[in-house]
Amino acid sequence: MTPSQTLLIVNADAAYYAAQLMEELAQPVEEAAGPAVTVLAATPGQPLPDGAESATAVMGFASALTPGLIAQLPRLRWLHALSSGVDGIVSLPNLPAGLVMTSSHGVHGPAVSELTLMLMLALARDFPSLIDNQRAHVWKRRPQPLLHGKTVVILGTGLIARALATRCRALGMRTVAVTATVRDVPEFDAVLPRTALLDGAAQADTLVALAPLDDTTRGMVDASVFAAMKPGAFFINVARAGLCDTAALVDALTEGRLAGAALDVFDREPLPADDPLWDVPRLLITPHLGGESDRYADQVLPIIVHNTRCALRGEWDAMRNRIALPR
Repeated sequence: MTPSQTLLIVNADAAYYAAQLMEELAQPVEEAAGPAVTVLAATPGQPLPDGAESATAVMGFASALTPGLIAQLPRLRWLHALSSGVDGIVSLPNLPAGLVMTSSHGVHGPAVSELTLMLMLALARDFPSLIDNQRAHVWKRRPQPLLHGKTVVILGTGLIARALATRCRALGMRTVAVTATVRDVPEFDAVLPRTALLDGAAQADTLVALAPLDDTTRGMVDASVFAAMKPGAFFINVARAGLCDTAALVDALTEGRLAGAALDVFDREPLPADDPLWDVPRLLITPHLGGESDRYADQVLPIIVHNTRCALRGEWDAMRNRIALPR
């Protein structure tokens, strides 16, 4: 970015991000922030504001960072993903040569962990039926299984996976990881290689998908994994839809070979109202809430502020969470 450059934020809360970023950039620092920057806010799916075509930087989630948007930004030099993962962004067909890409990796642990714990408890205690009974004015007591003493198997050992494992341990659970690179990870009681996925699945009272999506992980949770799991076990996907063979999951649920499952991510989002998944028995559906929280913007802003200052100075190598793009 060079003097008097424009940064475009495309998000439902873009106005808040823009105001906070401008306020932070106005604060004195040990070194000058560098050239001035104009921050514009845009709503996904709506026309861009005046001046957006001159933007050299854009920020947003994958759903907003579309080929059509990129085509409207001929001067684009830097792209920041408001998400942790960028698998839906690095594959955009018209990214300009020399683009610098960064992400918001590192802030999602608390939000994704808390949603996962909510789903684990809801599945274990059949919370939907309790709500149904309340609405029907039915007083019906039933045994309440504990998470304490159970085993959670997590696919992945990244920051979010470790944050979830820490919280599961606090509930008295045994934590097992399945990962590409076996190493000691303090948050886990055991770490298994991906070649031992079926062994891990057999141990799981709850299997949680938190691995990154790439060619090596696509469809890794398939029919063989569900066949290896105990009939009383649960499956939760809060990472990427492509990690799981959805048809195999539906078969396991409808045939009663799995006690229940929860999905927060889908091949099509928003999930269409006529999608058969809505009516699958023992399946909980949440509308991709994993990274959402009332503190999300405040957690992401320090990364954005730091990287914006670096961009204004041309210090691209000093930016946080840089993504290596395919050549």
